[in-house]
Amino acid sequence: MAFPGLIFCLLLIAVLLVRDSRRRKSLSWAIWIPTFFLLILGSRSLSMWLGGGRTWDGNGLANNAEGSPADQIFFFSAITVSFVIATLRQVKWGKLLSQNFPLMLFYLYFVVSIAWSEDPMGSSKRLFKDFGMLFVISLMLSEKNPLEAVRAVYVRCACVLFPLSAVCIKWFPNIARSFAINGDVMYTGVTTQKNTLGEIVLVFSLFLLWDYLETRPPKWRWNRFPWDYALLLLMGFWLLEMCQSKTALLCLLAGTALIIRGGWFASKAFSRIALATALVLPYLVFFAQRFASVLQPIVELVGRNLTFTGRTEIWEHITWSTVNPLIGAGYYNFWGGSGAVIINREMHSTIPNAHNGYVDLYLDGGLIGMALLFFMLTSYGGRWMNGLRSDRFRRVRFAVIIVVIVYNLSESIFARLSPLWFTTLLALVDFPYLKSRVLRKPVSEPEESLSAREGEESVTLSAREFDGSAPVARPIIVGPMMTWPEPASS
Repeated sequence: MAFPGLIFCLLLIAVLLVRDSRRRKSLSWAIWIPTFFLLILGSRSLSMWLGGGRTWDGNGLANNAEGSPADQIFFFSAITVSFVIATLRQVKWGKLLSQNFPLMLFYLYFVVSIAWSEDPMGSSKRLFKDFGMLFVISLMLSEKNPLEAVRAVYVRCACVLFPLSAVCIKWFPNIARSFAINGDVMYTGVTTQKNTLGEIVLVFSLFLLWDYLETRPPKWRWNRFPWDYALLLLMGFWLLEMCQSKTALLCLLAGTALIIRGGWFASKAFSRIALATALVLPYLVFFAQRFASVLQPIVELVGRNLTFTGRTEIWEHITWSTVNPLIGAGYYNFWGGSGAVIINREMHSTIPNAHNGYVDLYLDGGLIGMALLFFMLTSYGGRWMNGLRSDRFRRVRFAVIIVVIVYNLSESIFARLSPLWFTTLLALVDFPYLKSRVLRKPVSEPEESLSAREGEESVTLSAREFDGSAPVARPIIVGPMMTWPEPASS
């Protein structure tokens, strides 16, 4: 059954991709560049797919793992071509930098941190690839219909990776299964680790939901049943069940709720509470023993214990003497340097990372790096919580910020090449002229949610609700044929 199952899988992927391409005829061929880029980020390195690179031995997350020439060429080519195309489309890079001061400050600090890295060349290469993802994102957002392009990239990745992962788990165990240290079977699909499988299901499922909400017909009809969305989402939940990634499941539920919310839950007040609560969670985790009575029921609910499945044992070996507490060990350098040698010797094992994004960022940039991270998350979280009632893309952006804050409590993806960090950069970046390119339409809510708003007599939309600026002197396009009346001048 293995060979027929693989043939059926490939045919299904072809059908799904053709169906999606016909649905989005306005997109250019260049959109396949970020699609292939994200496919590699969400699965395995190009050298592993080609069979000419190193095999994954469990330490691929450590920063001392060298990439093959094929991988280096792929990332350099994708980033360079994306930059060239976006430049030819007249993207104003100076304006992009100026509109994203918190993000640029975050990266600038890690550029400086190369000076005290034990492996400055390695840190430089990794930082180039990480920052280069902004050029790939700019390519997507420079399309004539940028949000359509973004959704197309994520939906097409789900069309490929979900079916392939399911088939590999079912019939190709040498590819999709591995064993933990205690002997338990881990289902990895087309990725290299079970938590990475959970990560891609989390990211692509949220964008499948967003795409369905944007394209669903106004009236339900059985002959227009979205079987492709339903099939992919069912595959995603099955993959989550197989890989047992509790963190990804929890974040998927939270992200879904933040995207579909309505009424008071879509208000700025609720968003402030959600952001503040998420930002407090890292502090509670680090002091879990002091808050044991509060945290234990919540942690056990997601299948963890107060040691976070042994993660706190790693954290206990990170002391003030392990790394410079103020400036860290330099970007993406610690686990390949002398500090990691000490921890590995004390734990009698090879530790690829701290399994916590905040701890790893502290090791990279110290307390200064942590302060810049929280400044960046707070700045963009506050920026995108405006206009949530009328702009679903802002809802997705805000949901991704909350998800990445929570996800990094037990996994490490801050400033790392991964689908979730790529998506986080997409959610954070304030792209020039995006507002003028977006075809906006109001977010539909139940009638009872609309009537429950106190003090609101209408739901008339203005440009101020979209971007917080003064109303413009031209109508806002809503869909292909409709326009809203011009807002009254202020």
